[in-house]
Amino acid sequence: MEVKKDGDRVIFIHEIPDDSNSPVVECYIDDKITPFRVIEHPEASQHARWQLITKELEFAEAQLIIAIKRMTAPNNLIYLDRRNEAGVIIKALIDSAIVGYIKCFNQTKGRKVKLEVRNFFNKEKGLNYLQLHNLVKDLRNENIAHAGISKSEGSLMIATIDPNPRIGVSSKAIFAHTSFTIPSLEFMKSMLELVRYVLSQHSNDLQVKLDAFCQKAINDPKKYKLEDIY
Repeated sequence: MEVKKDGDRVIFIHEIPDDSNSPVVECYIDDKITPFRVIEHPEASQHARWQLITKELEFAEAQLIIAIKRMTAPNNLIYLDRRNEAGVIIKALIDSAIVGYIKCFNQTKGRKVKLEVRNFFNKEKGLNYLQLHNLVKDLRNENIAHAGISKSEGSLMIATIDPNPRIGVSSKAIFAHTSFTIPSLEFMKSMLELVRYVLSQHSNDLQVKLDAFCQKAINDPKKYKLEDIY
């Protein structure tokens, strides 16, 4: 069984460890097992899907924080090579944060909900973040998800002279040079600010909707088939 933690006090346990859509079999609040019912109602399902976006943004925020912390650690030599553990981890964190953030603005068959750019970056609020949002989207589209033209990767054939050739091997050498880069520290800090802005706006808007729905469900348990628990 897998523990699904939805907060400091509430823990749900799923029947199948690697399937988040498997049935919830137990609920704990403050480490005490409690009765529960899954609310099978379209309105409830939609609100839950919006909460998935909250979780995605929270993960993106956490990944950026960890990446920035590692990038600024003293005496931490980072280069993007498979043999450099620090570089591999930082690239994975940054790529995942970028994909997760942009995923929240894309329509998917599973979630059926998405954030709208016009609701976060307009004349009333957030317009100063629009250019940065578009840069992050381009990074996702041109480098991470697809092999487009990007300064994040490069490849060259280079001819050189090997000063220490192996015995019987010519000193004339040709190498296929490939390289990855990661966004600058300044960019990562700006993206963290962007993610926090979107997360804050989304969380505040969603909380209003959740509070209203919870009140309706508690006041009308029959409509939501909660009579046996409420």
